[in-house]
Amino acid sequence: MAQTAGVCDDAYQIGKTAYIKRGTATVASVKQFYSPECGENYGYLWVWDSFRDTAGDYDVKVGIYSYSQDEILGERSWTNSTQQEFWSDPTATVTECTAAVGAVRKAGDPLFNQAASDKRC
Repeated sequence: MAQTAGVCDDAYQIGKTAYIKRGTATVASVKQFYSPECGENYGYLWVWDSFRDTAGDYDVKVGIYSYSQDEILGERSWTNSTQQEFWSDPTATVTECTAAVGAVRKAGDPLFNQAASDKRC
């Protein structure tokens, strides 16, 4: 999935994983990846089986938040999905402070549940 999403082979996780909660249940993990070879950051979201198996379809967003630009960059979104793994577009933000941001909205919920990984500089 990573290669089909355009993620460079040497990308690895930076910072701590964040967890998206829906009520008290954890529904997804959000991580930030960094590729030294390509000089890019990526947001990554993994939907937990416990949510995926019972939710039906859901909407997902994932991207990279730049603290210096105060914008979410590389954001991609999916509607009515049942996929488990999601990657943002690559961002040229390796010289900036960043965090991966992700959100999941179960069909029938009016709002997204969201989380951000820790700030990395």
